[in-house]
Amino acid sequence: MPRFASFSSSAASKVPSRPRLLTSCTTGVELACVGWSHRAHARPVLPLRGIRVLRLPSLRGHHRHRMSGEEAKLKLKIQQAEAAVARAQKVYDEAEPGSVKDSCLQLLLAEKASLLAKEKALDSCLQLLLAEKASLLAKEKALEQVREKDLLQQRAAAGKRGRGVTSVDDHYHDQLPHLKKARTDAGTGVEGLDREEIAALINKKLPTASSYSKATAGGWADNRYKTLQPYVNFHRQHTLQDQRTIPVALLDPILAQIAEDCASAAPTQGDCIFTTRVASAMSENFKTEGERTDKFWELLEHENSIKFQRIDFGDAKTDGSLTHPKGGLMVNIEVKNEVGSGGGAIHVQNAVYAAKYAAGQAGVLRQFSTCPTLLIELAGPNMSLSGAVFSNVVVCDQLTPMVSLLWQPHSPLMLQAARCFAAVRMALPRLLAYYDSVQSQALRQQLDFPYPTSFTASDGNGRVHFKYVQQLSCLCFRGSIQPHGQSVFIKFCRSYSTAAHQAMATAGYAPALLGFEQLVQGWWLIVQEFVDAVPWDEMVDKPVEPLKAAVCALHAAGFVHGDLRGCNILVAASAVYLIDFEWAGLVGTATYPYFMNHADIQWPDGAGDGRLVTESHDLWWLRNLI
Repeated sequence: MPRFASFSSSAASKVPSRPRLLTSCTTGVELACVGWSHRAHARPVLPLRGIRVLRLPSLRGHHRHRMSGEEAKLKLKIQQAEAAVARAQKVYDEAEPGSVKDSCLQLLLAEKASLLAKEKALDSCLQLLLAEKASLLAKEKALEQVREKDLLQQRAAAGKRGRGVTSVDDHYHDQLPHLKKARTDAGTGVEGLDREEIAALINKKLPTASSYSKATAGGWADNRYKTLQPYVNFHRQHTLQDQRTIPVALLDPILAQIAEDCASAAPTQGDCIFTTRVASAMSENFKTEGERTDKFWELLEHENSIKFQRIDFGDAKTDGSLTHPKGGLMVNIEVKNEVGSGGGAIHVQNAVYAAKYAAGQAGVLRQFSTCPTLLIELAGPNMSLSGAVFSNVVVCDQLTPMVSLLWQPHSPLMLQAARCFAAVRMALPRLLAYYDSVQSQALRQQLDFPYPTSFTASDGNGRVHFKYVQQLSCLCFRGSIQPHGQSVFIKFCRSYSTAAHQAMATAGYAPALLGFEQLVQGWWLIVQEFVDAVPWDEMVDKPVEPLKAAVCALHAAGFVHGDLRGCNILVAASAVYLIDFEWAGLVGTATYPYFMNHADIQWPDGAGDGRLVTESHDLWWLRNLI
């Protein structure tokens, strides 16, 4: 029987419905199905037997949401009907021969007929959604033909003007068929728009950087730009879509390494000398922003042997940019003479320039790359670093807090500044090498998914490569092992007890842990098998005794879980599986994370941010579940 994913996330947040394409394993007939529930912890609705899940691009319009609701209701009715059939079958099997058994047979046949009727109704629902998908694919095919024609016209016009097309353009033209497949494999961006449509939208609607950076009329908080906000995540994350945005540190390893270096790198003697020069210079009083900018340029250019320029966007110019010959924006600087001058948010203003460049000047490069950019913000004698990428949307995260550049030789703040300059020094050659290799490296086909695509197998069989199939939540994904296609569940988190997971998997109370790896900046990659199961909360007849046995086995092995809510317990037939071991660990050492959800979830007495997870807390959850 094929396996399907059930999952949870640590933060209770609604997740928009995601479509799936279902194919009957017996008839080969493709059926469309939307099956992700709108609940605090998203999980797939129980699929019909004999059906396997394939990838389906997002569908637009209210029809998708209406069909999703109808399908969910039908799924629940089918689950209830299956339970009724099972009960009728049990009664029939236990009945004595005679008139009573004949009555039981009639009841069993009636329940099966009811189940068949509900399955036919679901089939009709799926067929309607399939028609919607076919219509969308036809429109996207027509749009792709228009894009290809436009590209050829641009190349012809460039040739007539005597301007040769760059090598990146030639590479893009050669790879055009693969790019079409890449966009099909990776799916579409927010609300059904692909990356090129989002780029066009940003170019058209995103205002000047200085205007958008203000929290006033015409700025990022203006209602006129609410439709734009899902496509540009600039530090101000407050919408439902932002909660599904993948962090920059998982989209680009270079930017993730910068954040880690800023936190823990050991500066060299040269880094400390340079930090001293910067602190001495930036502590001075500058009459204008231009004077401070020129001095900062001079220091960075001399130290790193680079040359900044100002990029003209027509309505504004950057305070300093370092570009690559192939079209990549490697570094961008935004300067304010003092903190608060200019009236706008310096981080947002810098992010706007990165977004405009990726959506505009990056052009062809955008087809191969997420266009990673290091952003440097300087406000008086204070500096911070941010990172920006263009995945399925433009994402910008702060990599450091504001760091003081004042001359304070006896303060640890000077060491923090030295680490930041060391991180910049080490990042520049990495960014250069990355953009140098864009043309020669294999075409990256999944730009809107995290960068890891392999892991070390737990069974010792070396590196295993996988492909992302679908984003389930912000940090959870469905994938398939390459090349044979085994379905897997992929999760990224900040902490995870692999020992507790493996102990429970060995005892038969958790899905098999296929592999795990620690990534840059403290992230963990967890890969486990898909389980054909139903979350505890959705079960009608709950297997209480197996759940008690699972919790008992966990404690007997010396571990605690900490989050035994129904969404973290799966039921398959009569078996019970514990999942989500982010907070788990050894008794006496496992602690709760900070920033727990106390608004929507009632926790056991004594459970709180940073406090110890105890066996009594797990038992409190067990009593509530049964």
